[in-house]
Amino acid sequence: MKKLNRRGYMTIEIIIASVIAFSIAFFLMEITIKLVDINDNEYISTNFMTDKALIMKNIKENIQNDIDEYEKVYKIECNNNICSIIFDRSGGPTEARRLIIDNQNDTIMVKYTENSDNGKVLYLKELSSGLSNISLSGNIVGNYVYFQIKGNNIFSNETYDINIVIYNG
Repeated sequence: MKKLNRRGYMTIEIIIASVIAFSIAFFLMEITIKLVDINDNEYISTNFMTDKALIMKNIKENIQNDIDEYEKVYKIECNNNICSIIFDRSGGPTEARRLIIDNQNDTIMVKYTENSDNGKVLYLKELSSGLSNISLSGNIVGNYVYFQIKGNNIFSNETYDINIVIYNG
């Protein structure tokens, strides 16, 4: 059997040190990736919760003010993330407002506007860019008007909902 000289030992030490260094680097990279994923997910969740509270408060307040003015919501027609809200006045039904999810130019906006296409914007809130597949629906059930805004977190499989329920009286 051949005896290893000093160079042979040095080669083995270099190979072992390289394997250990690669293992440590790979381990640190895995931890970093997991932490970034968790941070991104938590950031979107926190951002969404703030947006949700603001949207629920302001949209509900605007619709409630309109119900007080127009008497009650007669009908809601939703199509392609636009809900037309038709109010019932003593003189007959009148379409007065729109709730819109505007998903253009890489920004997602929740708008509450007057009826026309260029109508005055009564409330506007930009949603987090970490959401995708945003949808809007609405209906009247009994004495309540409700709207639901749904979206998916792009960093995880979580689905987020904003449910706005208003007494229609």
